[in-house]
Amino acid sequence: IDQAYQEIQQDRDDWLWMRKSFTVNTVAADGAYLYTDCTDTVTAIAIARFARWYRDSFKAYLSASGVGAEYELIWLEWERFRRIYRYGTQTDGQPSHVSMDPTQAFVLGPKPSAVYVVSGDYQLAPQTLAADADTPEMPSRFHNLIVYEAMMKYGGSRVAPEAMLRAVSEGGRLRAALERDQLPSITYGEALA
Repeated sequence: IDQAYQEIQQDRDDWLWMRKSFTVNTVAADGAYLYTDCTDTVTAIAIARFARWYRDSFKAYLSASGVGAEYELIWLEWERFRRIYRYGTQTDGQPSHVSMDPTQAFVLGPKPSAVYVVSGDYQLAPQTLAADADTPEMPSRFHNLIVYEAMMKYGGSRVAPEAMLRAVSEGGRLRAALERDQLPSITYGEALA
């Protein structure tokens, strides 16, 4: 069961139930923040299960100015960020760019010259069902999908075609419903010219 649930969680990297928000107060002259430095906005505790940052979600504001001064941070790929902000002497200032370094810390450029409040979204690492009383975090109306996925594993390993057939038939419909409900909507891109 746990293996089936692990695989469902890892099938997509954009499940809505696994997207969470964070916030962190920067420290002057410190431009790198690990996920453990950040606070989950719902649980109000440090992030413990982390998979990745959502690049398009970073915002910041000078703490002294308040949330009314909030602005977007522009994502740069690490190599470009490093060429701009990690060579030579740099002056601290108002962060305008964000990236992720090889340790998975998000990094700000330039380094903050004061306390800024940075917020954004991150993806949870997969939940492990360790105890019988553990409840999957995915929406409860889709919990049977975990059973069907486990049935497919059982049917494949025990040569139980009836279990495999039921799991494929019913599980396929439930997976399609989960994807409609828990994946971001498809949107049109901006004009190319």
